[in-house]
Amino acid sequence: MLLFRHLPGNLLLLTPDADFTVVDSSEGYSTAARKNREQLVGRPFFEVCAPATPASHQRLQASLMHVRQHHQEHTASGLRYDLTCPAEPEGAPAVHYWQATHYLILTEEGTLRFILQKTEDVTAQYQAEQPAKTHTTLLTDQERAHFLLEALPVMMWSTTPDGLTDYQNPRWLQFTGRQPEKLEATSWLEDIHPDDRVRAQQAWREAQANGRFYEVEYRLRRHDGQYRWIHSQGVAQRDANGTLLAWVGVGLEVHDQKQVQQQLAAKDRQLHQILQQIPAHVATLEGPEHIYTFLNERSKQLFGGTVELGVPAAKARPEFISNGYLHLIDKVYRTAEPFLLTEMPMAQPPGPDGTTPTLYFDGAFQPLTNEEGQTQGILVFGLDVTERVLARQRTAELMEEIRQQDAQFRTLVESLPLFVYIADAEGKVVYFNPQRHAYTGQDSAVYDWEAAIHPNDLERIRGLFAEGRRTGLPWSGEFRLRRHDGQYRWHLTHAVPLRLSTGTISRWYGSTTDIHDAKMFQQQLEAKDQELLQILSQVPAYIATVTGPDHRFVFATPNYNRLMGGRVRLGQPAAELLPEVAAQGFVELLDTVYRTQKPYIGHENRIELLDPATGGTQEYYLNFVYQPLYGAEAQVQGILAFGVDVTEQVYARQRAEALATEVRRSDERLRRMTEALPNITFINEASGVGHYVSPQWYAFTGLPEGSSISNHWREIVHPDDLTRVNEEYRLAREQKRGWSFEVRFRRHDGQYCWFLNQAQPEYDDQGNIVRWYGSDTNINAQKELTEALQQSEQYFRFLSESVPQVIWTAEADGQVDYFNDRLFEVTGLRPADCLGRSAWAAILHPDDQQRSLEAWQTAAQAGAAYENEYRFVSRTGGYRWFLGRAEPLRNEQGEIVRWFGSCTDIDDVKQTQQLLHRQNAQLTQINQALDNFVYTASHDLKQPITNMAGIFEELKRTATFHDEAAGQLVSMFEGALQQINTTIHDLSAVVQVQRQHEQLPTEVIELLPFTQEILHSLQDQIDELHAQVTLDFAAAPLLLFVRPNLQSILFNLLSNALKYAAPQRPPQITVTSSWPEPNLLLLMVQDNGLGIDLERHERQLFQMFRRFHHHVNGSGMGLYLVNRIVQQMGGSLEVESEVDKGTLFRLLLPTQKP
Repeated sequence: MLLFRHLPGNLLLLTPDADFTVVDSSEGYSTAARKNREQLVGRPFFEVCAPATPASHQRLQASLMHVRQHHQEHTASGLRYDLTCPAEPEGAPAVHYWQATHYLILTEEGTLRFILQKTEDVTAQYQAEQPAKTHTTLLTDQERAHFLLEALPVMMWSTTPDGLTDYQNPRWLQFTGRQPEKLEATSWLEDIHPDDRVRAQQAWREAQANGRFYEVEYRLRRHDGQYRWIHSQGVAQRDANGTLLAWVGVGLEVHDQKQVQQQLAAKDRQLHQILQQIPAHVATLEGPEHIYTFLNERSKQLFGGTVELGVPAAKARPEFISNGYLHLIDKVYRTAEPFLLTEMPMAQPPGPDGTTPTLYFDGAFQPLTNEEGQTQGILVFGLDVTERVLARQRTAELMEEIRQQDAQFRTLVESLPLFVYIADAEGKVVYFNPQRHAYTGQDSAVYDWEAAIHPNDLERIRGLFAEGRRTGLPWSGEFRLRRHDGQYRWHLTHAVPLRLSTGTISRWYGSTTDIHDAKMFQQQLEAKDQELLQILSQVPAYIATVTGPDHRFVFATPNYNRLMGGRVRLGQPAAELLPEVAAQGFVELLDTVYRTQKPYIGHENRIELLDPATGGTQEYYLNFVYQPLYGAEAQVQGILAFGVDVTEQVYARQRAEALATEVRRSDERLRRMTEALPNITFINEASGVGHYVSPQWYAFTGLPEGSSISNHWREIVHPDDLTRVNEEYRLAREQKRGWSFEVRFRRHDGQYCWFLNQAQPEYDDQGNIVRWYGSDTNINAQKELTEALQQSEQYFRFLSESVPQVIWTAEADGQVDYFNDRLFEVTGLRPADCLGRSAWAAILHPDDQQRSLEAWQTAAQAGAAYENEYRFVSRTGGYRWFLGRAEPLRNEQGEIVRWFGSCTDIDDVKQTQQLLHRQNAQLTQINQALDNFVYTASHDLKQPITNMAGIFEELKRTATFHDEAAGQLVSMFEGALQQINTTIHDLSAVVQVQRQHEQLPTEVIELLPFTQEILHSLQDQIDELHAQVTLDFAAAPLLLFVRPNLQSILFNLLSNALKYAAPQRPPQITVTSSWPEPNLLLLMVQDNGLGIDLERHERQLFQMFRRFHHHVNGSGMGLYLVNRIVQQMGGSLEVESEVDKGTLFRLLLPTQKP
């Protein structure tokens, strides 16, 4: 080794173990590394010679592992070391770059014995090569960024800080048909649809003014002149000082999604209009409890607002039970067979004059079934035929007249985030932009694109990507992506290839956009459309829709087709199929409605229809509506025809006044119902001026009731919200749409509360706003809860990083997603490297992994708390014992949503436990030996003592003592002999107690007779002292115990109570039992005797041969025996005592209830 140290060059000798331990170093290496041999030899290589950067560390470690694994020489270059140079001021570190070559030193058998490392300082060479490498890397990055901008299937743009356009990528120019040389600073506005230009420019100005995110949707003119919907987003680019450098953004074509949404929304409005406008009562009930899920306006008016959605029919309308309606509904639900209603009576609440009117209905209870034919609910359809019945009976009132109400649906359009990724030719992702990592919560160093994709979508996306690679063509697809909070959301991805000059694909560039809201909205509309179509197809009324100027049938209910003699054919013009209808002018009315776009309402119109059975015509009187149906561009696409047979009602026209009165009464009920809601409701004029506000407003604000809301509402709004509120109102009026935003109102006590302010406009026939209907909902509690949840999350993070424990959380399936930094301090492992399903493999001792996995699986399957002891790898080497605990977090349905766990270092406790276990074993052996000795000694001494007593008695009988003190000596000898005999007896009792506990079985003891037997043995003392003994075992009459041991306990305690009774009063002794806990019996013995001075004697209370009163005979063994028996069974003995007052003994005995 001495020769090795003086070899020329920088040499280091290493062992090929896991730590590459340093065996020796040359003087040249010590000088170059600025470390002496004592600092190097015997230490792990990377502990004393680690490079300065992680990259250098990784290269050097890989080189050493290559030599150890392949037995081949290997060189690692460009290794950075920051070495302190004594010549520099204050020992400042200097940057050096080394090249390390590793050679093999083998044994005679050919196994690797040492690794020889030879290092060279290549700092000058490395620094000379760096500028060229840096320039090449920069050019490569620039080319990649330029291709990304030019090749991605996304339109991109940038502007100067003042908002003037200075760049549009080829995708944008190709879309608009503009040439790069003709690009002007504001030309983008010219390409926007005139109706959207002001709104887009306003959004751009607001983004520039506040420097925040820019996002807007507008129609952009394509090169062919067609306007297409674009979703545009932009962000401000700033330098390190926050100075605005530019605006950069993207534009995504969403035209097809927009059209699908508009078409579905229009169709949904059309179907909803049908249900709301038909002059009938329609409701749907769901489930065996018949819960209301839908009521049209007529049904709500019929029930006077007393029926709420989500309430069972029996609860909402109790009279349905007595009048038999609920029985009929149950039968329809059970048998899945419809039930037709014919002039069914329904009593109404008493009117103002005290009379109870009765309404009559025709209709049906129609089962609603799923795809498997199982009944899911009931469609209730009823036509008020009261006038017809009363006309025939000359009594009752007319049915309600059709009230029309147009319902507006709002479309929710949310921003679409954009992710960019790059994959190699084989499909391996090599880059994600930060937005995706932030969205998914994945480590920024991980490019596993499949990990966050929904399992049900993964194979399909793989197939699309594989097909794209196979064909070399751009591809796109929709899939669900898991967000950082665990929620899956729908996304749309596009990818295009980058080809080399040879045509070979070198890269794939792609983007991913969030389309979740649009997808969900589309699915909801489709589901709702399907549901409404099912309802309409089962409604027993005359409903049909026609399309186009020649009124071709596209939909007709079975009732409508039967009314028309079964002649309706979808796709055929109405005039050709129904010539007698056209001859009577009804087709001409369709022409007028289609041309003017105004609905036509026919009241009791006479019509003659062909009767196929007779060949003649039959007369009908119908109430009907021709309602125009609009498309996406507010153009009439077709007409809804709805008709009700009112033939018999023609003869009851004179009762119109009574009908009008009922309508006014219904309006008043509706108003009272609105004012009874907890929400504040209001009506504004078209200009925004307040017209009406419900009383809840005045109750909340404390303002005089009836005062004009237009004069004071701005004073009630929080000053910080007023500008935003005014802007929301202005935009809603300009865009002729509803609004919804959050705002703070001042309560009557001066406190501000959060409200959700919502309103929808009412339009006239020309589409102008007539007035606004709105409500204010108090959401203050929800806001406070949200803030509290955010604070709770921050507090949890703070606590988890503050406690001296390893804290971790896992998803419902047990996959660990968080460790606090304490893990690194304990194990040396980074928390980010220990996440996922294999989190514990790198941490736990191999012998503990399977046991810990089984314990975790058992807890996860049972949903119970998890607790286990295992060994963690230690940062300083070896392993340390930890106690792992975890508790599940459940949602309202009791399902586990997360696990929260901790790992506590118990290595010192574990070592102490093992030491205590060894000491306890030693003490047990010593006690056993002592018991054996005491038993043997007492047994061997009994006979000599008995002999001595006999001899002494014989001596007293035969001997004559002349000394006067002989009698006293005889008495003293007898007392000593008796004391020796008592001591031996007591020692035998101690050993006997121990052996009874080990050898005798426990048995069920009935406490009352058992205690009475003990008292019988003490009866002479009880009578002599006039003692009163009370026994109360009602709460716990039975005890599972060793019979002799229990006898010893009660005998000693009861005899002591008599022996140490106060001379001035008769003894009063009480013995009771109870179960304070399921497996813990409490036995109490209380007396009114002399008592014990616990301040003086508490520590000596249970010592052997210890006595506290010497005026009576005793051995001092009673309390010792009682305490030992109680402790042997794991119980405890508590004493409460006061001198001259008495003593209470509380025995807590762990045992099962018999």
